[in-house]
Amino acid sequence: MSLSSLNFPNTDFREILTELLEYYKACPRVYAVILLGSLARGKAVEGSCIDLCIFLERRQMERLASTVKRRTKDYARLGGEICYYEGKIEGGIQFGDMRVDVSFTDGNFQPSTQHSFDITKDEFETTIGNLFVYAVPLYEKDDRYRHLKRLYLPFYDDALRRARLDGTAKEFRYKVWKTRWLARRGEFYAALDALLEAKRIFLQHLFIKERKYPIDFDKWLKEQCVQILNKPALYEEILTLINKIELTENGIKEKTDLIEKLFTKYAS
Repeated sequence: MSLSSLNFPNTDFREILTELLEYYKACPRVYAVILLGSLARGKAVEGSCIDLCIFLERRQMERLASTVKRRTKDYARLGGEICYYEGKIEGGIQFGDMRVDVSFTDGNFQPSTQHSFDITKDEFETTIGNLFVYAVPLYEKDDRYRHLKRLYLPFYDDALRRARLDGTAKEFRYKVWKTRWLARRGEFYAALDALLEAKRIFLQHLFIKERKYPIDFDKWLKEQCVQILNKPALYEEILTLINKIELTENGIKEKTDLIEKLFTKYAS
């Protein structure tokens, strides 16, 4: 895809993205450079980050940690510096006031299927959504990225879907129970945290049920409810759920009852 078709908030976005794209294209065994996030979806504004995912052959992926010093020098030559790490490799590069969040993958995505807690923590659906549905391929060396895309679109297989629906439903029920249990003990802040986690798991379950990939379970909720799930009323009901939460046993109970009703209405 041509960079000219993207909606850049200012020229810095275009210049930095152009330099990094040319840099990663020249890196050994890179077979795709994918733009994701708000810039890919035409939603970027002043202060937004540039989000990139670099697809590498497995051998090169395994060598990333050992070659990070070389990339540090390369980024400095381009006017940037690593501002945070994901493990032993870079996760973010700062260019003046602009940050580029960068991730690397060999395309081997392994969703959890056995344990409900793992299923609700592995970010499989959001990863696939952001890399293949709401992304903009900037560079493809061959057809490997498109082959991966065909594996997951329009949605992953039914056996995996059933396993993950069972896991999210089980974990949702546990979070609802824990929310009430914590509220009875007077642990209202912990109960609030459990309630919000139940809300996130409810949304994950709903997206899987509808065979739709999410962007995020906290950001862009209105866009996702209206445009992706085609359930505009759901967004207003989520606002009701989180609006004016009283940190009392009765206040938490009221919101817990509501999230259960939403699950029954939309996700059962």
